[in-house]
Amino acid sequence: PQEKGSTFLQLGSSTEQQLQVIFEVLEEYDWTAFAVVTTLLPGYEDFVDYVEVLTDSSFIGWEHRGVVTLNLTDDPEGARTRRQLREVTAQIRLLYCSRDEAEAVFLAARDAGLTGPGYIWFVVGTNLGGSEQLPEH
Repeated sequence: PQEKGSTFLQLGSSTEQQLQVIFEVLEEYDWTAFAVVTTLLPGYEDFVDYVEVLTDSSFIGWEHRGVVTLNLTDDPEGARTRRQLREVTAQIRLLYCSRDEAEAVFLAARDAGLTGPGYIWFVVGTNLGGSEQLPEH
């Protein structure tokens, strides 16, 4: 428990609050199976740890289908990113990344056929808003 408390403090309230709201939505709609997708954005390990804290400490029967960590800088064409995203078996995906990275991830996801009906993405991060231009993907 003390170790889990330190994860809570390292995340910062914004990301932690976003996750708590997302898990309330998942519970409300009975979407219990999900996967985590992250980039190498600083804080991604704490994000993954906090997801585990939320699911392990819950009475809900969460089905955590794993974590995929994308390295966008080593994959300029997006081929590996598309392959990694296709390997995710859950239709619900919790994505932790920056705004710029979100555009690249969603472009790859669209090209992989993972953004249409039946796929639900929740994007979490501390620097996602504040732009008048919305990504078209």
